[in-house]
This record gives sequence, C-alpha cells and structure tokens, in this order.
Amino acid sequence: MIEDLQRAKEYSKRKIQLTMIELLLTVAFLLTMLLAGASQFLKDTTEGWTRNFYLNVVLYLGIFTGIYYLLFVGLAFYDGFLLEHKFELSNQTVFRWVKTSIKKGLLSLLMLLVLGELLYAMLRHFPNRWWLLAACAWLLLTVVLCRIAPVVIIPLFYKCGPLSNTELKERLLKLGTNCGVGVKDVFQIQLSKETKKANAAVAGWGKGRRILLGDTLLNKYLDEEIEAVFAHELGHVRMSHTWKILGFGAIVSLVSFYVASVLLEAGTGVFGFDGIDDIAAFPLLALILLMVELALMPVQNGYLRHLEKQADIFALDHTRNRQSFASAIRKLASQNLSDPSPGRFAKLFLYTHPPISERLRYAKEEEPGHLES
Repeated sequence: MIEDLQRAKEYSKRKIQLTMIELLLTVAFLLTMLLAGASQFLKDTTEGWTRNFYLNVVLYLGIFTGIYYLLFVGLAFYDGFLLEHKFELSNQTVFRWVKTSIKKGLLSLLMLLVLGELLYAMLRHFPNRWWLLAACAWLLLTVVLCRIAPVVIIPLFYKCGPLSNTELKERLLKLGTNCGVGVKDVFQIQLSKETKKANAAVAGWGKGRRILLGDTLLNKYLDEEIEAVFAHELGHVRMSHTWKILGFGAIVSLVSFYVASVLLEAGTGVFGFDGIDDIAAFPLLALILLMVELALMPVQNGYLRHLEKQADIFALDHTRNRQSFASAIRKLASQNLSDPSPGRFAKLFLYTHPPISERLRYAKEEEPGHLES
C-alpha cells in the first residue's frame, strides 16, 4: 500500500514537472519568435510566395505549427509514451503512439488553420469588436465539437459501441430511470489498446449524447462499483453540467479575448507591427492568451471541481451504497496512479476533479439528499 502511494506520488511529480517544462519552453519559443525577429522573417518569407492576406495566414500558421511540433515531439514522446510505460500505465506500441500523435497533430492543425483564418478576418475587418466576435465564435465551436465529438472525433481514436454485457446494461439503464435521466443505451469505449488506466465520461448531448465506460473499467470492477461510477456520470447529465460548463466557458472566453484585445493593441506599437491583424504578431497574441489562461485556470478548475463534487454526491444519493462508491474511487486512484493528496499549487492549476482523499472524506461526511446547489 505504501509502495503504491509512493509510485503515485512519483508519477504525479513527474507529470507536473513535464507540464511546467512544456509551459516554460512554450513561453521561451513564443518569446524567441517575437524578440529574435523570427516571426517577422517567417511572415516576410511567406509574403514572398503570395501577397494574398488569407493565404499568407495559412502558410504562416502551417509553418509555425510545424516548427513547434518538431521542437516538442521529443518531449511529447517522453511524456505520452516512455513515462507511461515506465510506470506500467500504457499498452501502446511505438507505432500506435506515432499513428495517434499524427492524427492528433493533423486534427489540431486543421482546426488551427480554420480558426486562424476566421480570427484574422475579424482582426482585419472588425478591429474594435473582434474580441466579442471571437468569444461568440469560440462558444459556437465548442457547442459544435461537443455535439459531434461522440460520433465523429472519438471514433477516430477509439472503438466505441453499445455495452455487450446485457445484464449489466439493464441494471445501468434501470439506474438511469430511477435517477430521472433518459438513457437509451450504455456505451463502452475501448481504452485497453492505448492504456491501462480506467475512465468514464459523458460526451455530447441530445440524440448524440453518450455515457462512455472504458473497457479497462468494465473488466476489472464489480457491478456495484461500475454502478457508482455510472451514477456519477448520470449526475452530470441530470444537473445539466455540460450547459453550465459551456456558460462558464463563454464568460471566461469573453474575458480572455477582451484582455487580449487591450494588450495586443498596446503590444503592436511596442514591437512595431503593422497593426493587430499583422500575422507576424501571432506569437504575441498566443503569449497573451496563454498568460490569461494561466491566470484564470484556478477559477476554472475550482468551478469544475465543484461540479464533480455535485456529481459524486448525486451518485451517493441515488445508489445509497457508500462502500461501493469508496471502493470504486480507491480502485480508480490505484489503477490510474492518482496522487490522493496533491499540493495546493497542483490542485489549483492542474486538478479538474477533487483529489481522491477529499472524495473519500466527503463521501463519508455527506448525508444522502444533501446535494449542493
């Protein structure tokens, strides 16, 4: 038990260190592109190929992203492959990691190019209101991605399908009915080819909504424990957490883009850019948005932890089985090597769920029916 705790602490420490290293290197990269004249050189180079503004944006962002990917691919490989294998948490082969990495990279590049074109059209044609339009576009994109993720994006990386265990499926569907959540089917997602970690999640909404249970969870947990995990996900649905997260995210994006608009306007004069729509100023914009995101992260994570606690209490209220809930939480912590008691800094900036020790504590303290508003 002590050895498992030490491994979890060490794994968490390594992941935090890698997150900090990636953050510092990203800031260094953006500052180098900005201060060493590399961004201006890249813009001048792409303008030598075409004078079309929008094509120039695509070329600049494509090359910029390619440079970033090549510089950071080694760190990503260590984080996502070597470290996971070192702690016996991964089932991936090198080939599968490369294949998944390329898929994610191409998908990210496609989204960046589309969003970049849209953003620079706003900067060019609506210089005084671009931040408001960008926040609205970000909200719309989030809604669309949330809608299509279960049927388009997730299947690109994992096999999904209806739960094959009919007895367990009936049990979980009955629980959904008792919880006041209309669940038409229960879905399983094949995580075992990628990882040994267990997970469950709600994806999408409406007809496209899925409550996904990882096969790494289904194969190792008792039915009562799976029921507790499933009830947690039902809580997210029943209390409309997806919509609440979207609403909260809309406020955060509005604040972020407004602050970015003020600082970008000031920064273009300091660095001598042609205007806020100058593509050479992209590293400045990215750096500003990154700093704003970091400043707001404790607030965002705090709100997400609040919603996760609500879902936990919902599960306790509707399963009336504290022992199975606590057992499932302990198994998840052990299987995923989760640090049960992280430091305050890690909790504020990295944890979207309450730490395991807190979840176990309030599972004992909260009385059934005591659901926070």
